[in-house]
Amino acid sequence: MKTKKRTKNRWLWKEVKDKDINTRSCETLFNFFLKAYSEVKLNWNEDWSEWTKKILGFFADFGQYYDFCVHCRPQYGVVDSTETPTGEYLVDLCWCFEDEYSRANWIEVALESELSYPDLDSIKYDFWKLTDIKAFVKIGIFAPKLKDKQKVLESLSTLVASHGIQVPTEKYLIILIINHGPTESPSKQIEIAGYELNYLGSIREIGSKRFPKTP
Repeated sequence: MKTKKRTKNRWLWKEVKDKDINTRSCETLFNFFLKAYSEVKLNWNEDWSEWTKKILGFFADFGQYYDFCVHCRPQYGVVDSTETPTGEYLVDLCWCFEDEYSRANWIEVALESELSYPDLDSIKYDFWKLTDIKAFVKIGIFAPKLKDKQKVLESLSTLVASHGIQVPTEKYLIILIINHGPTESPSKQIEIAGYELNYLGSIREIGSKRFPKTP
């Protein structure tokens, strides 16, 4: 499904050009997110709306490179192949495979990002949307307080495990963006941690990396 068009992010073009990438691998998607975090130079002092715009812009560009139909709110500046602004469908962003000839269609990746509100209830509210739709990979990006990190992971795992509809082909990628504050050196205050949940809620840590608060 990969096209030959360039991506808006030059670094992404270099990373994926002529390579076979498993877009259903949580580990692969997380590693690309880590790379994107460095390349787009996210700054902890920026407004969360700017973070959301950059993050969704990256995932939109990534999905379009692999010829998926990307749905995202027009306010984030994502356009399709005809330069028409895209529209939101069910979640903050999703990659859809659509084939009018075979009539095959599905959601490849569904993404919800809740960065403005770090409390557990807000995070769970957005994550519920992911549990209620069908997609091969469901990505939740959240910025909880450091003290709530484990509680958030346990709660999201429970939501998946207790859901009445469980599809074996689905999996979840949880990305947590956490500020460790002045207890850490300035170069390591921001932690980006990735976790994979299977359809039964079993959780596996993919990895984590530390970044400075400002690029």
